[in-house]
Amino acid sequence: MAVDIALTAGAQRHAGREGLAAALRALCLPAACAQGDLVTLEAGGLRHDFVVLYRRWICAEGKTRLEITLDHPARPAGR
Repeated sequence: MAVDIALTAGAQRHAGREGLAAALRALCLPAACAQGDLVTLEAGGLRHDFVVLYRRWICAEGKTRLEITLDHPARPAGR
């Protein structure tokens, strides 16, 4: 199953500053990713931590797909 990646405004800003937009769009995260999971993207010798903020099932035209929203900065759950 293909998983769509969405970014919060904070994640979009960070991706833009760091030149990570293409790498984030190319992520192939598994459907097993859960809310609160950390996703670390290594680029340019640095680690960029994002957190799975939301999982959303989108149902349209008889098809279902999963969208995972990443946030930055990654914060522990409940904070």
